[in-house]
Amino acid sequence: MAGASGAGPDPPPPAESRPAGGEIVDMRAAFERTTPQTDEERAQARAFIAGKIELVRGDPQLTEEQKRAAIAELEAHRAALEP
Repeated sequence: MAGASGAGPDPPPPAESRPAGGEIVDMRAAFERTTPQTDEERAQARAFIAGKIELVRGDPQLTEEQKRAAIAELEAHRAALEP
């Protein structure tokens, strides 16, 4: 089966990597943002989300209920950007 790019078969999934003890470790906290977003970064994120909302509104394959749910979720993300 051709991959998403149409250039051939899908590549194999990446090999699972585990620490030496074989236990999966949650490393999200180690990579969390340590500095607050700047006003410019928040403005860029709000513009990105606004674009996504417009894409959802115009998507002919989504039902009105799906659109409302997706837009509500995007608006919640946009609201979370406010200081």
